[in-house]
Amino acid sequence: MWSGLVSVTVVVLMTAAMAGYTHWRIDQEARLTTLANGQQMAEHLDTMMDTVAVTAGALSELAADSPLDPRDLTETLRALVEATPGCAGGLLALEADGGREAYTRYVSLDRPDRDFIADGYDYRTRAWFQRTLSERAGWWSEPYFNETAGGVWMVTYNAPLRRRGRSGEALGMVSLDLPLTALTDPLQTLAHLPGWQVWLVAPEGTVAMGPDASADAGQRSLDVHVADTGRGDLAPLAAAAGEHRHLLLSHTNQRSGEDLLSVIGPVGDSGWSVLVSQSHALIEARLNQALALLAAGGLVLALLCTLLVGRLARRIAQPVQRLSDSAARLADGDYTTPVPDLHRGDEVGVMARTLEHARSSIQRQLVEIEEMGAARQKLESELSIARDIQLAMLPPGRVIDRADHHLEAYAQLEPAKAVGGDFYSFVELGNNDLWFAIGDVSDKGVPAALFMARTTTVLEAAARGGGDPSQVLAAASRRLVEGNDTCMFATVLCGRINVRSGDCVLASAGHDPPVCLHPDGRIETLPVETGGPLGFEPAEAFPLWRCRLEPGMTLLAYTDGVTEAFDAGNVAFGMEGLIASVRAHRDARGQCERLIAEVHAFAQPAAQDDITVLAIRLRLDPTPETPMEASNAC
Repeated sequence: MWSGLVSVTVVVLMTAAMAGYTHWRIDQEARLTTLANGQQMAEHLDTMMDTVAVTAGALSELAADSPLDPRDLTETLRALVEATPGCAGGLLALEADGGREAYTRYVSLDRPDRDFIADGYDYRTRAWFQRTLSERAGWWSEPYFNETAGGVWMVTYNAPLRRRGRSGEALGMVSLDLPLTALTDPLQTLAHLPGWQVWLVAPEGTVAMGPDASADAGQRSLDVHVADTGRGDLAPLAAAAGEHRHLLLSHTNQRSGEDLLSVIGPVGDSGWSVLVSQSHALIEARLNQALALLAAGGLVLALLCTLLVGRLARRIAQPVQRLSDSAARLADGDYTTPVPDLHRGDEVGVMARTLEHARSSIQRQLVEIEEMGAARQKLESELSIARDIQLAMLPPGRVIDRADHHLEAYAQLEPAKAVGGDFYSFVELGNNDLWFAIGDVSDKGVPAALFMARTTTVLEAAARGGGDPSQVLAAASRRLVEGNDTCMFATVLCGRINVRSGDCVLASAGHDPPVCLHPDGRIETLPVETGGPLGFEPAEAFPLWRCRLEPGMTLLAYTDGVTEAFDAGNVAFGMEGLIASVRAHRDARGQCERLIAEVHAFAQPAAQDDITVLAIRLRLDPTPETPMEASNAC
């Protein structure tokens, strides 16, 4: 009886404590839920609006000092408008500059394009145009009713278009239009839930969305709404919206008397704010339900305790206490003390043997984990050292100066794993020639790295021995076949170029053809005839390709890790991506670094192959007596 009474008392006290804890917990969860919903709404809008801002920024970067003609500008603007989620139209305005005429065109998804200059529309005197030119960054407009677009509420992101360089002179502007519903529709799901209210406030305080008809979009500011409707309880939230800061507030609707828990927060750096309110009626309903379940559970538990405690206490209290102590020792990390009561034939004995089995198993696993961790750490250390050694084998970029002739040679390699199979090489020869090579081994990891080291050594030895690239590849093919039981092979493109004349001779062993960048921006893929890869069988000769690298030209070679880089949708970077990433005015190093950066930006987060790029560019110091002439030698 005493055990039963003590058990009932304990259950009652536990129920009361749990009731208090549940009340506190539900209140905290309500706050967290309100905060989470507000943050989720703000992050969703921020993602959408940031996409629009990034698109406008990309178009601004593209159009600044752009050589594109009006037709190409229009098509580019249309493509960006179509690719931007929710965008209804876009405006690109460029002032006349040098030999370029003024260009101002608005592209719409569902209406004809509009040329402001041809229409005689004086957009330059408009406040939005003047403000955009004076701003250093983009800005969002307040909601406005657009009859031209079919009588819908719109918002616009405006960004200045400035000349590149230190001057930062304003050349025009870019703007993208979104229907207001593109911002409000994602909020409707939460706004239509019972007990929830959602507000959307524009940068200057205009209510873009509210919970009732008195807060129609674009017709009044939140401050005016507070004053007109007598909602003084919203005043702190309106002040927080004006200051673009977060605020969590418990308040009472002064019109309906409803208790609310509200949170307001800014939408990124856009100037917009989202206000989310949850009714206390929802919180109280959840609390009452939890208390009812808790009371019922406590009553049932009290009855069970009264019936069972007296019967079971003597049989299991002390053994269970010992088991509890053993479990506590295990929780504290003591796995050396054996578990007691293993000989018992009842449930306590089963629990004791199970706990003892867990203890001994944990002991063994800890030893194994420690051994595996040490082995893995050693392996990672060895691979890191191997990577450093492999990269140290590769020569640095260089500039070879011969009077007014300058030859830039640079390459960059990024293995897919700790070590890889791509390689490149530069060897300066005594007759003003530079020998270079780039290659790709048919595997990844340590086997490819070892074959790469052997291939590089063989090629450099053959190159220093003299001969043209065909002879170098032939000698290497004979050497690499020897002892190649693993049947590994490498594709190689090698060549020799004279610094003074620019004469270049190339030979390929199964490698992708290089491209030639002309000073005028023209890009040409060289039709270099190829032989078989190195490592399969000896070859006596490889086809030679001869050309001349004129001043300003760049020879760019690469491995298939560039063109065969795939994004998450399994789309390849391809030659189209390579051609779009290179520019004739860059130096050799900038060419390599920019191309690899473009490949990474395209392919992330998908895993990629080894990537290597090699660039050779010829420069000539111009003089009045020897003007440089364009050449079509490559």
